[in-house]
Amino acid sequence: MAKRPLIEAEIREVRGTRAATRLRGKGVVPGVIYGSGGPLEMITVSEERLRELIESRSRMVEIKVGPNAHAAIMKEIQYDHLGSDIYHVDFERIDVTAIIRVQVSIETHGTAKGAKSGGILELVHKRLTVECLAGDIPNEILVEVGDLDIGDSMTVGKLTVPAGVKILDDPGTIVVIVQAPRAEVEVTAEAAPAEELAEPEVITARKEKDEEGEEEEEK
Repeated sequence: MAKRPLIEAEIREVRGTRAATRLRGKGVVPGVIYGSGGPLEMITVSEERLRELIESRSRMVEIKVGPNAHAAIMKEIQYDHLGSDIYHVDFERIDVTAIIRVQVSIETHGTAKGAKSGGILELVHKRLTVECLAGDIPNEILVEVGDLDIGDSMTVGKLTVPAGVKILDDPGTIVVIVQAPRAEVEVTAEAAPAEELAEPEVITARKEKDEEGEEEEEK
């Protein structure tokens, strides 16, 4: 089993939105740790260290709470409505010898041959469900796309995963595909009267996290 990165935590004595805001102002993130027969504990972790783990795509960690260390998985990370500040993090203790099912992110590697000639590489699925020992959860599933030409695709059955990891999704499911270049169609007022043009879809920003969310998670 791969060595797990360490993150240290401290027991959190205060709760509530205002207290959490003060903690974040000091560079720490409020969170909880639970599971594997242990109690739910309110904790804080260093925001800097947490971001390091997120950027390295680490899923499994060794979390030290006081004198005790546990293998754990970063279960959920909550951000503010802009997606920049980390509001809260959940850790779940894991028995590394247990077989579990978990979703793992897909990442592409290389530049598709078809993309070099104007094609568009499309990642059809961003996550796949795998089954493996908890201690062997891969941080990501890497898809080599360098040989894909326009019209080519990569299915689940053609992916390479670490030993002991089994993908549960249908082997025929397309993961990535290189689409042909989309022709640019110039629409004039004569070809499409203004009254027939569809209104553009407005994509709104993610709703701001409910201020009561902190209290709900800590019950």
